[in-house]
Amino acid sequence: MLLLTFIAGANRYAIDVARVVELVPKVELRSIPHAPPYLAGLLGYRGKVVPVIDLGLLMGTAPCRDCLSTRIILVNDAPGDHNHGKDDPDDSSENRRRSPANPMPDSSLLGLIGEQVSDLTYVQREQLVPSPVRLLQAPFLDAIVQTDQGIVQLIAVERVRDASLRGDLLALEAPLNQQPLAEEVPKSEHEDLKAEN
Repeated sequence: MLLLTFIAGANRYAIDVARVVELVPKVELRSIPHAPPYLAGLLGYRGKVVPVIDLGLLMGTAPCRDCLSTRIILVNDAPGDHNHGKDDPDDSSENRRRSPANPMPDSSLLGLIGEQVSDLTYVQREQLVPSPVRLLQAPFLDAIVQTDQGIVQLIAVERVRDASLRGDLLALEAPLNQQPLAEEVPKSEHEDLKAEN
């Protein structure tokens, strides 16, 4: 198993190379108003709009620094789908996914910002050890492996989007859904309001 290793915060992490689509220099991203701090912005990549997450902030530490070795790691985060993120632009399935109701196709690309993104490390699958700690806030943290660089923890890229982006969207929608609508106000309160006016 070939791993791409990098640093986020103060620790070294790794991603299975089979998930990596491309390494992109850290470029300016389009910011998103009201986004959580770890959502660095949106990247235009070959006609697609890709959300980019700063792994340093996602891990609860400082943002990844702007260094020569800092990269946006484009990964395919579709569950169970390895290295199929490079879509053929003439693919008929791509055209089928576009419709007036759904103008943007489903994307399985996700950008992850990391520092010192340059090392490839080969490990045997038998070397991987299940993480001794599982945190609900970080379900994307996977197995660990001892390498020449020390202990490295794998990131399950197929869990990053659900844990970071969709979770926040659900948290934002919950309070909105709990607010009473104007139609739900009892008639007696409407009558009180009319009496005051």
